Order: sequence, then C-alpha cells, then structure tokens
Amino acid sequence: MMKPMNEKETTDKIIQETRRIKEALAKSMDFDLDRIIEDARQKQEKSGRVVLSPPVQPIL
Repeated sequence: MMKPMNEKETTDKIIQETRRIKEALAKSMDFDLDRIIEDARQKQEKSGRVVLSPPVQPIL
C-alpha cells in the first residue's frame, strides 16, 4: 500500500497536484497494481500513439 501523501514534503504546486491525481487514481482502483497497470495499457492502446521501448543494453 502507498504511503499517505504529505503535502508539506514539497511546496511545488505541480508536484502536489501530480501526487493528488496519482493518489485518486490508485484509490479508485483499490490500490490494486494489476488494475492500475491494465488501465494504463488500455488507455495507451486507445491513444493510437506509438510507444517506444528503451534499447536493451547487452550484458558484457
């Protein structure tokens, strides 16, 4: 489970808003990581945007 958000950790309004959105999203899915990931994948697929994977580094 996620640690509760502490608004006093930062004064940056953008970071605070991002954290509020993240918390609301996680709460709406009962903090179930599998549901959150599946939702993100569905939104990504519906967007129609090309998603690139980072290059794989060879093991030396």
